[in-house]
Amino acid sequence: MLFENSQENIACLIAKSADLTNKPFLHSVVKIKGKYEMGEEDNDLTVNILCRDKEGKRLEIYDLELELFQSKSELVLVISKLNFPNEPILWCGSKTLWMDSNNGKKCVPPKYFSRLENLANRIKSFID
Repeated sequence: MLFENSQENIACLIAKSADLTNKPFLHSVVKIKGKYEMGEEDNDLTVNILCRDKEGKRLEIYDLELELFQSKSELVLVISKLNFPNEPILWCGSKTLWMDSNNGKKCVPPKYFSRLENLANRIKSFID
């Protein structure tokens, strides 16, 4: 483990992953609920990933919500656009799929799909 405090560790890993996949912007992570402890079975964490430009101006259009949880022995990430509730939702577990946010059914990925899939894969590679 990189840090002694798992909660700080996971927030740093998520923010750094967002910085790398959504350049040139900078990101911060705000915990909404839950916890994540490395190696634990009952993880369920929800965070907001907030975006700013290099001057510190908020860019709410790029804000995300991330839920990270264990389903059996599988780590699952669910990513959605925070301020656009009708946009598709990314489900990233053993398989990656996009869901319609209104009915939960599989849908066509949005045009920005690669950025969010890269973010999910990067986060999973750090903590898996």
